[in-house]
Amino acid sequence: MDQENKKIDFKPTVLDRKLCSITMDVEISQKVVADEIKIVFNQIQHQVKIGGFRQGKVPMNIVKEKFSNEAKNRVVENIVKKTVLNALEEAAFIPIDFPIVEEFDYELGQALKYRFTAECDPVINIKDYKGIPVKKEIFKITDKSLSQSLDALREENAKLVPSKSCEVTENSFVFVDYIAFDSDGKALSEINAKNHMLDLSSKNTIKDFKDALKGAKIGDGKDVKIEYCADYPNRTLAGKTITFKTKVVEIKEKELPELDDDFAKDMGVENLEDFKTKVKETIEAEEKRRQDTDVERQIVDYLLEKNKFEVPQSMVAIQKKSLIKKLKGYMKAQGDSKEYIEKQEELGQEKFKEEAEKNVRLSYILNAIYTIGNFEVTEADIEAKKNKIKASNPDRNSVIIDKYFAENEKTILFSLKEEKVFGFLLDNAKITIEEKNMPLKKD
Repeated sequence: MDQENKKIDFKPTVLDRKLCSITMDVEISQKVVADEIKIVFNQIQHQVKIGGFRQGKVPMNIVKEKFSNEAKNRVVENIVKKTVLNALEEAAFIPIDFPIVEEFDYELGQALKYRFTAECDPVINIKDYKGIPVKKEIFKITDKSLSQSLDALREENAKLVPSKSCEVTENSFVFVDYIAFDSDGKALSEINAKNHMLDLSSKNTIKDFKDALKGAKIGDGKDVKIEYCADYPNRTLAGKTITFKTKVVEIKEKELPELDDDFAKDMGVENLEDFKTKVKETIEAEEKRRQDTDVERQIVDYLLEKNKFEVPQSMVAIQKKSLIKKLKGYMKAQGDSKEYIEKQEELGQEKFKEEAEKNVRLSYILNAIYTIGNFEVTEADIEAKKNKIKASNPDRNSVIIDKYFAENEKTILFSLKEEKVFGFLLDNAKITIEEKNMPLKKD
């Protein structure tokens, strides 16, 4: 066995050991390091070219003079690679990733000391996963709740028509032109707008606009002074006092369609009775999804409460990064400014970390239950899932669905494992059912 492959003698010391992490010091003698230095300098000599010398023929004294820093870095890297996993093996510690060297102490010609931290999967004993108490609320559809849903659909399909009132009311849709000025009276041309619509019935419309425009008539001019908070999403307005000189251009109101056969046909159904049946079926399906989501949430919360243990921080960091990326993507799609998104990311760091830690811990809990239950995801399970998706998406090309399954094999496999675990947990849960009437919007 040559020097490069020979196992190096070293002295490992465990400084700190936890459920899923270990910190160790490793010391390598001066003699062992000296042997490694010779190897490294010989490698460098064979690789470098310097003016006046052919490759591999540069005198060693020149190599040592010019490449001492590079040699030092290579020596440290080589010895760490040759010793760190052996040190973990002696400590009976199986890492989930390559250890991180936190510090090292070394100068050419001396002994080498370095410190590293490694993480492993926690060995856990899952508790209280059978007999989980679950309260299942079932909301029954009543005539009143169905009527409210039908009214909501009428609202969604309402038309805006010229207002019967000549004045702006709290339910008006007001179209205004406005010019914006800052506190110094400087015009902000980038904020100006023509025929801008304001829904005075919406809780999202700024109250100052509502108060100023209520009672106004077409052609009236109104000044609206607004003080914007420092973290307002639009950075042009954030922290500033802006005066909007508005002019009412048009006043409109909603006109709801009649709840009759014609409306049902506009919604793609033959008649009103069929439409009511379809709406009721949709509500029932949504209610079933709500129940399932709520039950799953209760099970997850219970498992997390009963099984608290340390998890690898490297995995928490990865999960946290994923959560932040997802939120930023959502906020960007909503049209939030870059500055506002960055501010929310900064403010939510602790919350992101807490959520990430829970997600990682839950993954260990569910995986442990999967192992305990001796569950298995078979080809038949995958095929059944695929056929279910095809049946619920008859307009989708089956070739596209097959391709999706092939490209997302790991994700689908994880989903099926999770389904088996939650099915098992639900079968073994202590479920109490409470039936209630579907709550109305005002409640």
